Amino acid sequence: MRQHAPGLNRAWLVVIGVLLVLAGAAGLLVSTGQLAPLGRQAGLDLSRPATDAKVAGSATASALGTGWVVVLVAVVGVVLALLGLAWLAAQVPRTNAAKPLRLDDEAEHGLTRCAPDVLTDAVEAQIEALPGVQSAAAVLRGDAQNPDLTVKVTAGERADIPRLLEQIEFGPVRDLGTALDTVVRRLGVQLEIDAGKKRLDRITL
Repeated sequence: MRQHAPGLNRAWLVVIGVLLVLAGAAGLLVSTGQLAPLGRQAGLDLSRPATDAKVAGSATASALGTGWVVVLVAVVGVVLALLGLAWLAAQVPRTNAAKPLRLDDEAEHGLTRCAPDVLTDAVEAQIEALPGVQSAAAVLRGDAQNPDLTVKVTAGERADIPRLLEQIEFGPVRDLGTALDTVVRRLGVQLEIDAGKKRLDRITL
């Protein structure tokens, strides 16, 4: 019933994967001794430093001691930390329910707005009235032209599952499309079979 952030995760995983591939390729070049020749071709000195050489030269050390460099490093660190927190926050599952639906696009004739809860309450009531259904919950996403409906249905163990799914699709779902004067673009059904007191026999399809 709730949505995650698969697109964002895939994008970040691609970025991290590319960085790791580049780091692995650089390590391979260093281990095979090919980094220095490639650097000379590019006009860079990438030869291995001597064992008694300093990690950073005097120019680098003096640059790192200036105030603006310290501030820049701190800002970059804060930005990276905020990006990490934003990524973590995006992992929290969200309902992403639809906003109030505008049913008429012609402003000169007046606008009709309908709260999504009004429609989902009607869908839930219709589904719960079907044989074998114990409870139902619905979430409407998208807009009036492209509605996206997700329903969670709990049915008894004697329910006729194929028949129930057919009744949901051609009953409440079709009625919802009729009310919006369109067709439900995507339908997701989470069906649970409740075996009564045998709580361990609950099955999720």
